[in-house]
Amino acid sequence: MSTPVETRPSWPDRRAVGVVVQTSVHTATLLKSWSRDPGIVVQSLLFPTFMLLMFQLVFGKSVTSLGAGDSVYGNTGLVALVGVLYGTVATAMSLIRERDSGLLSRMWTLPVSRSGFVAGRLTAEAARTGLSTLVLFLVAMPMGFRFDQGVAAAVGAWLVPMIFAVGVAVPVLALATASSGTQAVQLLGGVFLFLLFFNTGFAPVSEYPEWLQAVVRNQPMSPAIDAIRGLTEGGAVAGPLTATIAWTVGLVVVFGPIAVRGFRRASEGR
Repeated sequence: MSTPVETRPSWPDRRAVGVVVQTSVHTATLLKSWSRDPGIVVQSLLFPTFMLLMFQLVFGKSVTSLGAGDSVYGNTGLVALVGVLYGTVATAMSLIRERDSGLLSRMWTLPVSRSGFVAGRLTAEAARTGLSTLVLFLVAMPMGFRFDQGVAAAVGAWLVPMIFAVGVAVPVLALATASSGTQAVQLLGGVFLFLLFFNTGFAPVSEYPEWLQAVVRNQPMSPAIDAIRGLTEGGAVAGPLTATIAWTVGLVVVFGPIAVRGFRRASEGR
């Protein structure tokens, strides 16, 4: 009588699930999870709406009188990007909780493409930003915000914060996966505060001291704000949009490898 040969279990190939499918599933899972997180909902939807109302009530007439166009266009672009910054911080804190609870480690063992986890998170950040921007545009319309440049330009204005979100999410993700992720992410508050008050949406470049004007003009928020303004109220589009894309690509190229390595360490370290 022959002895049965012991066979090892056959594990599914990680390539059995395509990156596109994995990315879409992970994106949907994250969005569903974030919709149940009060902190993310507040930072993504309520905080930008409140900030836009305050900016228009307090600074609206003063900024418009400076001659740089209707303030609602600059303020709407500014607040849309501020929503990106602080919304990304909120989602980064949720990632830290997933790391500390061991959830990342469990997901890392699934028979799926591991690159889909990072791609899914970036796609979810863009989708979250798209919804937040849409809500903000609807809130701004009663204040005089219009899409005077046509439907295609309106879609472009909606996409600009989403492009910006991908660039911002990569360095934030890199910090969140570091060993001291909580402290590192919290330190971003000071950086974001600087970006909030020194950009072309808060005030025209000419209103800043001469030694600071180059910084204000070229920091990552300013070209994105100018692109949104150009696509809605009118004005230059090609230059600001190119600069926004360049900032996004640069941030991804510089911080992308760091984020991927950090994500791997965070997942395998539990």
